[in-house]
Amino acid sequence: MEASWLSRVEKLYNDYIRKAEELEKNRKIGDGLFGLTPGPADDPCHERFTQELEELLKACAESSPGSETAAEILRFQFAAPQAHEEVKSLYWMLIAVQGLGGALMGCLSPVEAASLAAEYGALYPRRLRLPVQKQLLKSLERKAR
Repeated sequence: MEASWLSRVEKLYNDYIRKAEELEKNRKIGDGLFGLTPGPADDPCHERFTQELEELLKACAESSPGSETAAEILRFQFAAPQAHEEVKSLYWMLIAVQGLGGALMGCLSPVEAASLAAEYGALYPRRLRLPVQKQLLKSLERKAR
């Protein structure tokens, strides 16, 4: 079952990304402007994605996956925003949900946590990190000790 966790996370991300890109593509002039009319960022797919991802990561953590499986999922989460910088609403959403990966911290070995912390620090420079990213990096560094 462990091998399927990453594929389930990838499928959830891919389905969400496809939907968010479609919303942006079909955006009309003025959608979401000044909050007067709903825009792509107001679609319920964003909340649904967050909830489903949270449930999936909690279920994964409860199944006690190996450290390698947990690290693969986190690596995937960390890299996802980088591939979608052109659609800002999508990029920021993928950053925001990185914090949900905290559910997998207990599954990581100190060695994997140290490796992930170094990779994450390289992907997201200190001056550009949001609070959720700072907290995630602190959690990885604590786990590495």
